[in-house]
Amino acid sequence: MVERYFNLVLHSHLPYVKKAGRWPFGEEWFYEAMLETYIPLSMCFDRLIDKGIEWHLTIGVTPVLSEMMMDSYMIYETEKYISNKLEMAKKDYDLFEKENMKESEVAKFYIEYFEKILDFFKNKISYNILGYWGNLQREGYLDIITSSATHAYLPLLKKNSSIYAQLYIGKETYLRKFNRPPKGIWLPECAYKPGIEKFLENFDIKYFFVDTHTILGGEPLDYPYFKKKEIEIKKIERSIYKPYLVSDSNVIVFGRDSRTSMQVWSAEWGYPGDGVYREFHKKADTSGIQYWRITDKTKGLGEKDVYDPLLVKGRVYEHAEHFVSILENEIKEEGIVTAMYDTELFGHWWFEGLMFIERVFELLNESKKVKSINASLALEKFEPEERIDLPESSWGRGGKHEVWLNEETYELWEKIYEVEEFIEEIVSSVKEQKVPLWKEKVLNQMGREKLLLESSDWPFLITTGQAKEYGFNRFYEHYNNFKDLSNFLNEDKLSIEGYRTLKKLEDKDSLFLSLNYRIFERR
Repeated sequence: MVERYFNLVLHSHLPYVKKAGRWPFGEEWFYEAMLETYIPLSMCFDRLIDKGIEWHLTIGVTPVLSEMMMDSYMIYETEKYISNKLEMAKKDYDLFEKENMKESEVAKFYIEYFEKILDFFKNKISYNILGYWGNLQREGYLDIITSSATHAYLPLLKKNSSIYAQLYIGKETYLRKFNRPPKGIWLPECAYKPGIEKFLENFDIKYFFVDTHTILGGEPLDYPYFKKKEIEIKKIERSIYKPYLVSDSNVIVFGRDSRTSMQVWSAEWGYPGDGVYREFHKKADTSGIQYWRITDKTKGLGEKDVYDPLLVKGRVYEHAEHFVSILENEIKEEGIVTAMYDTELFGHWWFEGLMFIERVFELLNESKKVKSINASLALEKFEPEERIDLPESSWGRGGKHEVWLNEETYELWEKIYEVEEFIEEIVSSVKEQKVPLWKEKVLNQMGREKLLLESSDWPFLITTGQAKEYGFNRFYEHYNNFKDLSNFLNEDKLSIEGYRTLKKLEDKDSLFLSLNYRIFERR
C-alpha cells in the first residue's frame, strides 16, 4: 500500500539576457542551460516514457524564460552554440589523442553526447521545448506552473499595480504558450507576504510553494548551502507533508521538505560533491568543456583526476537508491513529500543529476511504499482541511528579504519605487484620452523596461557577488531606457531619433509583445 507520494518540483528560471552580453555574463547563461539542462531533461522524460515508467513531476517555467525559449533569435543562437561545442569537442579529441592523454576518451564521450542533444533538439522536438512539455502536461506526466513576469520579488514591490501586472502577465504568457490557464505558481524566491494569496485567487491560481520554515517555524536553512542560521524562531506543530488553505482564501500552499532538499543541495554532504562526479569549475582552456572529476573536495583544480563517464553510473544508482530509501523508510509520516530545486542544478551544476532523476523515477515506479506525483494530482488525492496564516518569508538567507534588500541594493529599490509611482501617474493621466499609436508603443515599451527593472536577479547577483557589476549595469540599463522613453511623452510627435531608439529597444527587449500599458493603472 502506498504510504506517501513524492512531488518533485523543479523551478526553471533565467533572467532576460537577449542581446545583453554574451560571455562571461549574458546570453551564454541561456545557451548553457539549454545544452546542459533543458534539452537533456526533455530527453530524460522521453526515455522514461519509452521504458513504460509511470512518473509525475511539477515544473515551473518563468514567463521571461518561456519568452526566450520561443524567441527565434535565441533558438537560432542556441543551435549554433551546441554545434560549436560539438566542433570544439572534436578538436579537443584530436589534441588529446595526439598527446596520448586520458582526456581523449572523455572528449569522445562528449562528441556522442552533444550529437544526441542536437539531434533531439532539431528532429525530435523541432526546437520547441515548451511544445514538448505541453504535450507531456496533456498526457498527465507534467504539471507546468507559471511565475511572475520577470521573476520580480513581489513582497518588496510597493504598488498593488506592480504585483497585479507581474502576475497578470505571468498568467497571460502561460495561456499563450500552453493554451490553458496555469493551476499553480512559483512565487519568485518563494517570497511571500500576507495578501499575495488574494492576488492569486483573483487570477484563479490554485496553489503555490513556500520554504519549510514558513509553515513549520523554526530555523530557516541558508539556501543553497543548508547551514543552520542562528535565529530564534518558535517551532510550530504542523505537518510539512500536507497542503493547507492560506488564510481566508481558496488558495493552497505546499511546503518544502528540508530532508530531501539537504540530501541533494548540501555543499557538505549532498550527493553532487561525490569524488567520481564531474568537476564543475575546472574547464579546458581550448573549449571550456569539463574533462575532470571532483576527485577530492580538498584538492586544488590542478590536482583533479580525469573524469570517467563509465564510473559514475554505479554511483548514481547508489545515490538514487539511498534517496528512495529516505522516502520509503526515513520519512515516517504519510502524505506528500515536496522536494524543490532549481532545474539548472540538474545537468548544469550537477552533470549526473539528470541520470539521478531518471533512476529515482524508475525506482519509484517499482516501490510499494512511495509513488511519484505532481501538484495538481496531489490536490485530487489530498484535499486541504486546515487553514493557516503564513508569515512574511522567502527561501533566501535568513528566511526573509535580506538577500534582495540590503545596503548594497537599497538604491535599486528607491528607483523601482520611483518608476512604480511614475507609471501609475502616466496611465492615470491618459486614461480618458485617445492615445496615438506611437505613444502607445512608447508606453508599452516603458512597461517592458519596468518589468525587466523589477527582476529579482539584479539584486541577487549584486548581493551574492556572482556578477555584481553586471547586476548593477543591467538594472540601470532598464531604468535609463524607461527614463529615455518617458521623455518622448512630452513631444507632440516622435522624432526620427526617438523612433530609432524605440525600434532598437523593441528589437532587444522584445518580450511580452501583447503587453498593454493600462495594466499598470493604480489599484
